[in-house]
Order: sequence, then structure tokens, then C-alpha cells
Amino acid sequence: MDTKRAATWWTPFLCDPVGTQTQDLQNRNLTLYSTELRGLCGREDKHLFLFLFSCLIIWLIFALVLTINQFKFMKRFFILLLAAGVVSGVSAQDNMEAFRHLSIGAEVGLHGFGVELAMPVQKHLVLKAGYNWVPSGDLFTTDLTLDTKDLRDAQNTIESNHLHTFANKFGENSVINSGLQLGMTNYKVMLNWYPFVSRRFYVSGGVYYTPSSKQDDSFIRISGKTTANDWAALQELNDVEHQYNPAAGNRELALKIGDRNYAVKDVDGCGYMQADFKMDPLKYYVGLGIGRCVPNNIVGLQFELGAMIYHNARLYCQDQEVGSISDAAAEFGNDAKEIIEYVDKYPIYPQVSLRLSFRMF
Repeated sequence: MDTKRAATWWTPFLCDPVGTQTQDLQNRNLTLYSTELRGLCGREDKHLFLFLFSCLIIWLIFALVLTINQFKFMKRFFILLLAAGVVSGVSAQDNMEAFRHLSIGAEVGLHGFGVELAMPVQKHLVLKAGYNWVPSGDLFTTDLTLDTKDLRDAQNTIESNHLHTFANKFGENSVINSGLQLGMTNYKVMLNWYPFVSRRFYVSGGVYYTPSSKQDDSFIRISGKTTANDWAALQELNDVEHQYNPAAGNRELALKIGDRNYAVKDVDGCGYMQADFKMDPLKYYVGLGIGRCVPNNIVGLQFELGAMIYHNARLYCQDQEVGSISDAAAEFGNDAKEIIEYVDKYPIYPQVSLRLSFRMF
């Protein structure tokens, strides 16, 4: 192999991340970097690659533990995303020019579904803007347990004193079978930084913002209705007590959290209980990923691990703010209890997402 052919063959693998070639201006022949310099650059490139890869693995393990331990209902979904991310083969973005290309992407992850636009603003930076939402519906069901011992005792007293037989009787507890929903409607603005334009690893940062029309929605909502028997028993108990004692107040079905009672409300003729976990509309985001936002080819695939960081977390029950979130967690079913305890202790929401990008131009 002659010197000129060898130089042409080796040039794309040197330190220059965009593949530019060094040219001798005097004789206009291609030259190679020195062996020493080439070895040094290769080591630095390798060390950075190992560092980014290690960060990705560490966060993968962290997100996996949190997801499996705190969000059991997402186990299968997480495994599917992980498998898809491992096989994601995407092309480099080393020939992108600032503000000259645009892609549109669709994503799915622990934050729901989303769409976004991406545009390179510099050879190492890509600006993204998008919208995310979670479809309506219960992710899983959980139980809220209300103490009804006093109501049962009141029924027994009336039956003993007034020979009235109740059609519906209370037990020691009333169980409200509830559903848990996520409200993750957000606009987002992100910036992806690629340390090497010829590599696929990137660091992402940005913000999520809940639109004003959705700011009354909850990040987590747990809601459900009493059984027909318990609600009918409560109505009958109040009616009978008022017959014998018109001055008697109305009795209530209530969830006790700490030293406060949160009464079940009448909604459309049924007993309804609702708890809402809310946060400020502005959330921050950091993440690590593999893949290109604007692929060289028509289609590209990305896999990303990150965390949405929120603040000013608040828990409401029946539209009243609960002072202690940890006290409230003990009153919910096991799965909901784990989630409430987690969001109270850690102000982050793990993100795992898979994104499919289509280059428009």
C-alpha cells in the first residue's frame, strides 16, 4: 500500500471528530498526525467513551431499582423499553449543519407519550421542543380503608333501643376500591449535548412545563367510590337518627389521616373519595442517552434514561391539603403507599424513554 493511499485510509479514524483532514499547504499532500499524538487522542477518546458508558450503566441500575421497587405496575413496560434500547442502531450526526436540518419524533416512556421537533444549533448541540401526555385511565387499583366501627355501633344501639332493623349494615371497615391515574401533560424544551459529533452518546437537560389549562390536574390522583351497601347504610342511619333526635348531626364516612378526618362526599348519589398529589408546573430534567435526534438516514432510534426533578410537592385529600404526606401513605393500599412514600422522600421521577425520529430535511 503506498503512502498516499494509506493516509487516505487512516484519516477518518484520527482525533478530528468530524473527519477533517490535515493538509500540508506547501506541497498540498495529505499528511498524517504523528504516532504519539494519535495514540494520545485515541486514549482520551476511549476514556471519555468509558466514562459516558459507565454513567449510563449506573443510571440504568438506579432507574431499574426505583422502577421495580416503587412502580411495580411498570415492570413489563420498563423491560420492553430496555430491550428496544439495547438493539437501537442509529447513525451518526457528524454531517449536520446548524439550523439546516429538522426532524420530528414520537416517543413512549414512563412519562407517557410524546411528540417533538429537533434541530441542530451547533455541531455538538441539538435543540428540542415537544409535548407529552398520559392517556386517561387507571394504571392500577388500590384500596382505601375507612374505619366504620362507630357507625356500626350506632346502628346496633338504634336496633336495640328502637327495634329498628337496618336494611344495610356496616362492618368494622368500609373499603373503597380506587384507581390510580397519572397526570403528565407537559410542554418541554431540551438541549442535547454530544461530546463527539461522531459518537452516539449524549447528555440531555431542560425543563418541563405544565400548560395553564392542565395546572389543576394532579400528578398522581387516587379516587374511588364507596360500596352501594355502605353508602345506603349511611343514608339510612342518618334518616333514622333524625327521626328519633331531630337535633342530631349527620354522621360521616371519613378517612382519618393523622388527627384529621376527611369525609366522603356525595357525588351523583354515591360516596366519593379523592386524593391528589400536586407539584409546581415547572420541572427540571437531566438525562443520558444513546442515539441521534436528527439521523443521517430517514429514521433514527434513541434510548434515554433520566430524571424529572420537581419541587413544592403537596398532597390533598378531598380538596384539603394534608400536612404530613408520610402519615397519609399509611392509609393507602400497598402499591399506592409505596408510590406516595417515594414521591415524599425523593423529589425526582425516573424517566425511561424510547424515541423514533424521522428526518424531514
